[in-house]
Amino acid sequence: MSPQFRYRSPFFMNIIAGIVVAFTSGIYVCLTLLGAGGGQPNSSWLSTRLLAITNSIWVLSSAFGSAILHAIGPALSAAIGVAGYMLYVGCLWYFSKTGHSVFPYIAAAMFGVCAGLNFVVNGFIMLAYPEEKQKGSYITINSGLMAMGSVIGGVIPLLINRHAGSQGGVPESVYIALIAIMGCTMICALFLQPPDKITRDDGTHVANMERRSMLVEMKENFRSFKNWRFLIMIPCYFVSETYLVYLGSTNIWRNNLRTRCLCSFTAVTIQIPFSFGLRYLLDQRNWKRQTRAFLGLLYVAVPLWTAWIWELVRVSSWDRSSPPPAQDWTDSGFAGDLVLFILNWTASTLWQYLCLYILGALTNDPYTSSHYGGGFRSVLAAGEALFFGIDSLGIPFVREAGAIFALYAVGTFIFAYVVVYGIEDTLYFKESHVVVPLETLYTYYEPVPVVKLTS
Repeated sequence: MSPQFRYRSPFFMNIIAGIVVAFTSGIYVCLTLLGAGGGQPNSSWLSTRLLAITNSIWVLSSAFGSAILHAIGPALSAAIGVAGYMLYVGCLWYFSKTGHSVFPYIAAAMFGVCAGLNFVVNGFIMLAYPEEKQKGSYITINSGLMAMGSVIGGVIPLLINRHAGSQGGVPESVYIALIAIMGCTMICALFLQPPDKITRDDGTHVANMERRSMLVEMKENFRSFKNWRFLIMIPCYFVSETYLVYLGSTNIWRNNLRTRCLCSFTAVTIQIPFSFGLRYLLDQRNWKRQTRAFLGLLYVAVPLWTAWIWELVRVSSWDRSSPPPAQDWTDSGFAGDLVLFILNWTASTLWQYLCLYILGALTNDPYTSSHYGGGFRSVLAAGEALFFGIDSLGIPFVREAGAIFALYAVGTFIFAYVVVYGIEDTLYFKESHVVVPLETLYTYYEPVPVVKLTS
């Protein structure tokens, strides 16, 4: 067995974190695209508002969740996060059966708190545990596992609904299966370990951690957010998950249930191999970090701009107040819609990978990494919450798509600026809590030979 698969190795911790986010956030993505909670006359209306509430609270829980993370540790923080997802799936199931909305509103608020913790832990492990040369790989593997969670979460309703041509909601059996999967995921989360208990393959620890009060942690959190490089990228974080709102809404408006299932399943499946292409660029050791980041930006931005311009052309004639008959995958115009959905989904998802990679290039410090990861998820949630609110107003799809594309366009130029002026080749020896890997240490200092004394 490779040493990387040791229980207390950084690589194995990243795998566990990826599994946790796979069967929580990955399933959440799947439910969003499928229009979970359906089956009642006001299903779409309520679902949009629940997600707006969740993401509004998620803004605060992500921004300051790192203080809780360092107080109770990654294992318990992640387990609480999983519990929130289980509660949210349960409330959607409850609403689809009863039509009563009080419990879903309460559950959505609690879910917002828990989901923030879940993502703070995940971002912390992705950014703080790998060596600098591995950050692209860790982000890709972790996010790829999340995509696998969406694939598994998507194949269940696809198989169940493959013969269903109606506009109906998600079947009860899907909710039961997803809650059971999440219960197993909560147990998995309890195996996560803090960085000072993790050893690299060379025997060094990932970081030197210290006990800090909640007040100190909050102050450090605010201090991290003052970094100009973090602040200037706020539009990039803000737009990162708005595509979920838009694609979920157009998917429900345009397609019947089994076609929605096929679109979401196909998109998350095809996303995975394309993410490894991005990983190849970001972890090329023979190139400078700036070169890698810039090529990664081109790899993402070109298909992203293509997809959203195509989307603007496609929906320019749509009248949202007059939905057409639900499209089925056997209809003649579906193939083009599916290709665009996949292109849009894949490029928009890889944008998040790029955000995390550039944030990882700004620090190796575990505390700062957790603050950056939480801040990223906080601003992302704010963007998603705002667009859920906008979408609930029923504005024309072309305006909604235009706003999202404008944010992506601005974000592309911001990324380019940060890559050129804000990224260094290495940050080792510049941050106090970071333990420098031996391989890097030996490039600067010759190892001292051990002389065996004989009597």
